[in-house]
Amino acid sequence: MNYELLGKHIRKRRKEKNLTLEQLAEQLDVSTTFIGQIERGKGVPSLETLVKIANVLEISTDSLLFGDLSAKSCNNHFIKKVTELTTTFTSRDKELLLKNIEIINEFRNNAE
Repeated sequence: MNYELLGKHIRKRRKEKNLTLEQLAEQLDVSTTFIGQIERGKGVPSLETLVKIANVLEISTDSLLFGDLSAKSCNNHFIKKVTELTTTFTSRDKELLLKNIEIINEFRNNAE
């Protein structure tokens, strides 16, 4: 595991979210020093802390660990998320969802 790369990804995302080290540390209930160590690759977060960091930064743990996801991975993540969210859908619910997607597609095609 490349902890320096992990730290760079965390720092990049934290800055994208306009969070200071202090703000991130406060939300995670850890010290600012520890977050700084993680971002420099000198500290190793537990799995639980890594998941908390990902949640606060609104990013997948995959992206933190491996960087930007490829288009294929993004599509897989999207499909997985849709599958998770629709597990309790009835057949009718799924048909309505498909119709909505088709309407959006038609609208986008007509707008071009």
